[in-house]
Amino acid sequence: MTTLGLDTSTARGGVALRQGEESATELMMDAPLRHAEELLPLIARLLDRCKVSRNQIELVSVNLGPGSFTGLRIGLATAKGVCQALQIPLVGVDGTLVYRSRLDVKRRACVLLENRRDLCYARWFAGMNPLGAVEALSGAAVLKRIAGERKELWVVGNAVDPLREKLGGSPWVKFAPAELNVPSPLGVARLGEEGCKDDRLYGLEPIYAAPVLIRAKF
Repeated sequence: MTTLGLDTSTARGGVALRQGEESATELMMDAPLRHAEELLPLIARLLDRCKVSRNQIELVSVNLGPGSFTGLRIGLATAKGVCQALQIPLVGVDGTLVYRSRLDVKRRACVLLENRRDLCYARWFAGMNPLGAVEALSGAAVLKRIAGERKELWVVGNAVDPLREKLGGSPWVKFAPAELNVPSPLGVARLGEEGCKDDRLYGLEPIYAAPVLIRAKF
């Protein structure tokens, strides 16, 4: 299957083309916060590099968030436009599941994603199973909760770096390798293929999480 993956959940978005297990190519935007200007040209550049025509795309998978409000809307609107034009199916994936699926451990884990309002999006997992919905927490609340852990906990996501120094002394906290803490359009494409059961063209909406605590900086 030839799958186009779109991830516009962060300031610097990206696209990927996955052609089965043998071929995968990923491109990221050159500048942050330019989703509206760069996304379609980036898709065209990706297809040209892979020598694939638009008509060869069989599935589009898009990151539904949580993440940048504007970025998510642009990514989803673009994905719907491509699918309508080509008459191909569209699937959406939860961004926290993308990060968790890339972390190859069976232990407990916490996915932490950036929020531009001095908050983090956080979700805890037991193995691959979510322990609840995505929460929008202040940095102080995330630190307190993770510092209180008394079992091994892996943390992964693009909001992990600010926590390294403050949690580095905890014997329970394990940090994912740096290469896993960045957006992965390829991961979006792969997870979309695995979960593709039906066309979601008209039913998809971005995933947002309302703040549950007073905001606080790290």
